[in-house]
Amino acid sequence: MKNILIILMLLLIVACGKTEHDSEVKQGASMAESHEHEGDDMAMHSEPEIADDERLIYFTCPMDSHKHISHVDPGKCEECNMDLVAGVITTKDKMDYYGCPMLIHSSVRQDSEGTCEDCGMKLMPMRLVKS
Repeated sequence: MKNILIILMLLLIVACGKTEHDSEVKQGASMAESHEHEGDDMAMHSEPEIADDERLIYFTCPMDSHKHISHVDPGKCEECNMDLVAGVITTKDKMDYYGCPMLIHSSVRQDSEGTCEDCGMKLMPMRLVKS
């Protein structure tokens, strides 16, 4: 009897998780459809120019005081309404700073090599792709 209850609870958890995921996917699809009709707005959020030897990590506000703002998709800064720019891992000759490669630690930036003060990961050479 105890095993049956455990199995039923697991099935319920999985079913609830799938429902939330399905609604997120539907919401994302609806948002994508609405963006198709915006035309000019999509031109503002064109793909950043990233070299073959670079890797996109996040989008962030170009203002240093708003470097804590980061998203996986392009958009606007919630604090100043500026267009977000791409933060990419790059080569040392193109870099602007050393930064944490984790989205949630986009504010960790420094001039020298080291480790992230939040997670301990090795800081990578990064740059902001400003057009």
